[in-house]
Amino acid sequence: MCGLRKNDLPKVILFVLIQVSLVSCTGLAAFPIPNSRLVELVPFELDRKNPERKQFGSLIFMSAFQLQSKDKRFGGLSGITIGPDGKLYAISDHGFWISAKMITNPSGALVDLMDWQIAPMLATTNTPVTEALRDAEALALAHDGSFLVAFEGVHRIWRYDPLPATFESTPLPVAIPAAMTRAPGNGGIEGLAMLPDGRLLALTEEFANRDGSFKGWLIDKGQFAELAYFPSKGFRVTDCAALDNGDVLVLERRYVPLGIWAARLALVEAKSVQPGGKLRGRELLRLEQPLAVDNFEGVAVQQTSKGTMIYIVSDDNYNPFQQTLLIQFLLPNEGN
Repeated sequence: MCGLRKNDLPKVILFVLIQVSLVSCTGLAAFPIPNSRLVELVPFELDRKNPERKQFGSLIFMSAFQLQSKDKRFGGLSGITIGPDGKLYAISDHGFWISAKMITNPSGALVDLMDWQIAPMLATTNTPVTEALRDAEALALAHDGSFLVAFEGVHRIWRYDPLPATFESTPLPVAIPAAMTRAPGNGGIEGLAMLPDGRLLALTEEFANRDGSFKGWLIDKGQFAELAYFPSKGFRVTDCAALDNGDVLVLERRYVPLGIWAARLALVEAKSVQPGGKLRGRELLRLEQPLAVDNFEGVAVQQTSKGTMIYIVSDDNYNPFQQTLLIQFLLPNEGN
């Protein structure tokens, strides 16, 4: 059999079964493509049964890629944002910065990501984050160009210098509510968004209230105002991003055993994002099988003349059975 030894057969069968399983679950080509770049983009159809479909909920589908890399540092993307230079910036839950130049076509659809950079995130000691401090989960761009990163495990928010010094900068701690010390170790701040008025919105994943909601805060110059977020039943917050008008997009995730994922995007109106607010979002998008879906944990927005471009990315947990998916949608301007 093509020169295989008898003892190799079980390994080959296992490899094929894994690849078939991945393809059947997501509809993606699971076999790696040889490349000389840090990350290779493999396009796929979000809806395999209807590849021409463009309308998904309230959003228009623009592009979808699986991101593949042989670099062991790449993966675990848990937060993304668009930098002031127009590049895509991401953080991983192994404590790495990742960035790439976005290439789009005339319609605004992403066609490639170039000039990849990856570097370890630094701690306040000016050394790479260690095992206990590396679980970065949320990323937001502040109005002054600095980058805000929320971490789990040791719950905290750190501020990194604006470009071009971001990757080499020593972070400064941002004050957070004292109550965060009571949050579950793996259920702290997952959503972080800078609002147009300069307030920082922080939403937790598993820090529950008695009414079924989850704790969040508005952080403003060292002052904290608590609010609550109500996800859809069975879902939990994994990220959020603010629009120019003050509305907030919240990314939610649902997981059930056997690797069955679902995700939804909800729109929270600006008027409800106030101290003591009970936030409930209007669903814009829901991704469930048989659509391509994985562990979506990051959302970023970019305002254009056509409307708001929305990017969502999945966290593969550095697990060969999962994938890093990047999907782009358009939320059209009203009247378009």
